[in-house]
Amino acid sequence: MRVSTAMIFQTGLQNLQRQQSEMLLAQTDISTGVKLRTADADPVAFSRVSELSAQQERVEQFLRNNEMAEGKIRTQETRLASSTDILQRVRDISLETGSILQDPTSRKALSNELSQLREALAEQMNAKDERGEYVFSGTKANMRPFDPDSGQDSFVAPEDGVSRAVRVDVGENQQVTTQRVGTDIFTVEPNDGPRYPPLVDPNATGFNQDDLPGDFPFSLVLDSEGDNDGELESTDPGAARSALQVIDGLKWAIDNHDNLDAPSEFYSASQQDVDVLLEQVVVARGEMGNDLNILDRMKNDQEAWKLANETAVSGMRDTDLPEAITRLNQNYVNLQATQQSMVKIQGLSLFNLL
Repeated sequence: MRVSTAMIFQTGLQNLQRQQSEMLLAQTDISTGVKLRTADADPVAFSRVSELSAQQERVEQFLRNNEMAEGKIRTQETRLASSTDILQRVRDISLETGSILQDPTSRKALSNELSQLREALAEQMNAKDERGEYVFSGTKANMRPFDPDSGQDSFVAPEDGVSRAVRVDVGENQQVTTQRVGTDIFTVEPNDGPRYPPLVDPNATGFNQDDLPGDFPFSLVLDSEGDNDGELESTDPGAARSALQVIDGLKWAIDNHDNLDAPSEFYSASQQDVDVLLEQVVVARGEMGNDLNILDRMKNDQEAWKLANETAVSGMRDTDLPEAITRLNQNYVNLQATQQSMVKIQGLSLFNLL
């Protein structure tokens, strides 16, 4: 085999370049802390790291959803706890007003207390969270759920649309409700009790009432002499009513106690309505408790998976510093040896033998 001077120098140069490249690679591994930067370094490991990283991003999104959901649910639960106390007091008043021990003065005091309770309950029903969104408006978070004056919910008009509960993903195939619709909690279907003020005297020729609760149903019958009888009815008396309207009805009955033939029937009907409302609040709070348990369980599982995943990714992607430093030192020694060899080879010449 013929070895030319050019070949000797070319081989030496290639060795120097290879040693320098290996040193640069080791230095980069150490400085960046990452050894798996491109797919050609280890195609199988690179593919696995990409897959685990995508799963990691999804789990981190679940954890963010979890934190957001927990805050919203706890805010709602706090509001419902206060609402429970208010409704319980309203129920007590409905029982107290039917007592024979109550006189006009005490009933007036109870009526005034109902006004205060109504205001406090309206505040809970129209509560906002830290982002300024109504907590009981469902998908229409920027719309006040109940009119504090009439007590009517804000989703009855067709142009307002229908609000629905908001659910978010907190895990694979796992959702929780973060914003409920107030009408599912604070409205009640009518029972068989009286819902409107009757005429004081069935034989009376007229009746004046200028202060009825908002959307309070009533009926008007026209009866003239002869055969020209007729009937006129107002809005559907079977429409559902909000908790505010239930309080309005109870307050009206208390204020008109002396003019009612059977005021106890009104008090009993109000009590039944409040019982239904309390039950609905208890059910909603129970659902929130279940959701909080789900969030706690999912959070623990996801944080454990996240830690294991980070460990696996780090093992395939991150630099092993002791190994990289050892490799750098070895490359440095090899580079020095290559340089010294080149110096020796350059000094060889056939002229030295002549």
